[in-house]
This record gives sequence, structure tokens and C-alpha cells, in this order.
Amino acid sequence: MALPPTYYDFMRKLRPALVETGELDAADLLSRSNPPHAIHSVDDYDSRFLQYVERLNAEILGYGADHPGVSVEDMSPFLSSASPQAKASLASLYGTVKLDYHSVVNFALAGKKTFHFSDNLAEHLANTEINLKAALIQLPFTTCLFTFTSRAVINAMHNIRGDAGRWAMNVAGLDYSAPVSVFLTLYPAGANLPGRKLLIYASHARLPDSAYLALKRELYLGDNWTLEQALRTDWETLTPTDLGIGMSVNLNDEAIAHQDDDTFYTDGLAFYRIVLNAVLYLSSDAAELTAKESPHREIEDKAKGIASLQKRRKLLQTKGRHTALDYQEVGASVGPIVIRKGEVDGHETGKGSGKPLVRFMVRGHWRRQPHGQENQDRKLIWIRPHYKGPDLAATINKPYLVK
Repeated sequence: MALPPTYYDFMRKLRPALVETGELDAADLLSRSNPPHAIHSVDDYDSRFLQYVERLNAEILGYGADHPGVSVEDMSPFLSSASPQAKASLASLYGTVKLDYHSVVNFALAGKKTFHFSDNLAEHLANTEINLKAALIQLPFTTCLFTFTSRAVINAMHNIRGDAGRWAMNVAGLDYSAPVSVFLTLYPAGANLPGRKLLIYASHARLPDSAYLALKRELYLGDNWTLEQALRTDWETLTPTDLGIGMSVNLNDEAIAHQDDDTFYTDGLAFYRIVLNAVLYLSSDAAELTAKESPHREIEDKAKGIASLQKRRKLLQTKGRHTALDYQEVGASVGPIVIRKGEVDGHETGKGSGKPLVRFMVRGHWRRQPHGQENQDRKLIWIRPHYKGPDLAATINKPYLVK
């Protein structure tokens, strides 16, 4: 499946100066004799971030090139008289700009490694338990971009909004043509904590300018923690002076809010379970990866051979349907969740038949299987989810006697 434009492509279109400036920072860092694997903050090095913010401020206030260096203090008289809607819009903008910048820098530092998960695989992962220790979470690169086009993932993301998200799914209609993009970065946990920290920054957006939802969450991967414990990371207890709190930005309503734990624990876990299962899948024994190149270069080369300006422009416009990134397609051959028939212990069955009357889901899970010399090594095995019960076709075709 061709990958549509990601949130990275969205930023390149909507905030080109942010991407350009962030990638210049990454290039400077990579030129060092001992470059960092990832940055924690733009305050940790000689960053161009403040230059970008000044440029952004000038754009918001309508200043031209002859009015450089507009500071936040210069903006305050204008913002004090702004409408509540305008203030909310600016809050959502500034709430995501710093996260965008960090994501761009770390993404570039890691070589822009992108993984697109097939819809069927995402459906499987949505129905798989994360029954493992947090220490088993290993990203293939310090920072990765995961993308999903599955309805199950989009619904799980918007379910974090609670009733508003479910109303959007069932009544208003979500934009399922827009992919979900998730930037993931692994850091040392710091603060004398034995383990690591996983930063998850997810966006649901579509070119050229439709942005719907942005989420940020940090999970503590304690050396002896389970992944379910990690999902419920209580940063207030772990690091009371440095909270790794979550953030939710509803870009449609132009509202920004910290993601409170009550909502997160009741409505938000499904989405983050999918993300963690996606990480586990990449390190599993049977992970299926297929290298894909962005079609942009092929389109551009083909356009060079077209004499007609109109036809050439029309062809080049098709670039907007595809990402500019090369990527790995993950689980392309994974089919839908299968149906397995047969006896099932502990479930209601037909009288004397020994077979279930209804179809039900058997959730997937992970297993660390011994292998190697004297079974000293372990490999991660994925037990896929499946349905048990009667085949739908067999049920439909079953002869019935009408009395």
C-alpha cells in the first residue's frame, strides 16, 4: 500500500521554516565528533529554535522581512486584546511548535526512519495483549516515525477524547483518509531512575492544511516494570519536580489541554497499546519488512520527459498524494483476523455438539520462546489474534427445516 503524506510531510508544507531550521540543527549536531543520538531539549545545545519562534511571531503579526526579531514581549499588547478563539488558536499553535521542532531534529538525527503498518496488521495489534516486561521495548532506531491508516488506530486515537471522540466517530465522521503519524524517541529515564523513557508524539493530519488531533505522552520503561505498569506511569510520584505529563491538542476546536490521567486510563490506553505492540512486532521473530521508495523521484523523472507544460504540471501535482519519505512497509502480507473452528473449553456450546454457537475473539499475545544452544536464548514470538466459532458461510449455508 502506498503511504500517503505523513505529519512530517504536513510540517514541510505548512511550516517549512520549522523543518528547514530543525534539520540544520540536526546537521550541525551530526557534524560533531560525538553526536547525540537524540536531544532532550533545544536548551541543551546551541539551537536555532528561538530564531524560528521570532520568525513565527513575525508571520502571526503580519510583519514583513523589514521587521525581524519580533519577541513574545512585543506580541503581548496585541494578544491581550485578542478574542478568546484567537487566543485558543495561538495556544494550540505554540503548544505543538516545540514538540514539532524536537521531533524534526530527532527524526533527522536518526536518518528519518519511517515504518508504515498495514491495516490488517494494525487490526491484529489492536487485539493483542502487551503481556511483557518493559525492558523488551527496543526501537530499531533512537527515533522512529510510525504511520497507520487503519480505522481501528484512528478510532483508538480519537477515543482518548472521550464522548467528543466517540461522537466524531459515530455522528460527525472522522477523516479516515488522513494517516496517524507517531514519532517515538527513547531516552535514558534520568532522575536516578533505573530504566528508560519513551516519548510518544502522535498527530492525525492531512495535507495541505487539515490537522485534527495531536497527543503527547511519556512512558517510564522501568527495568522491572511490566508494559501495563508503563502505560500507567505516574510521573508525579516518580519525578515530582519534572513531570512527564501528557498533552492533548484538539486542532479542530483550537483547544489545548493537559491529558489528565482519569481520561487517559479510561479512554486512552487502547491507542498506546497499539503503539507498544507495533514496537514489539518490529523486534519479533517473524517481523515482515519491505523497503519502499517514495514515488516522488519517479514522478519527477517522468515529468522531465513530458513536453506539454500543462500535462507536466498535472503529473507533478500527483506528488501530493504520496509521502516524500522512503519507508519500510510493515506486515504487507498479513491477512485479516482468521476464523478457527473447533471445540473450545469453558464456552457455551450447542447441546451435545461440543462446538461454540457464537463467534468470539481470542486476543493475541506475546511469548518468549527458548531457542539456541541448550535453549539459553529467547526469541519474541507473536501469537496472533483470531476468532473462534462457526464459519459465517457455514452458518448461512446450513439447511433449516421450516415447520
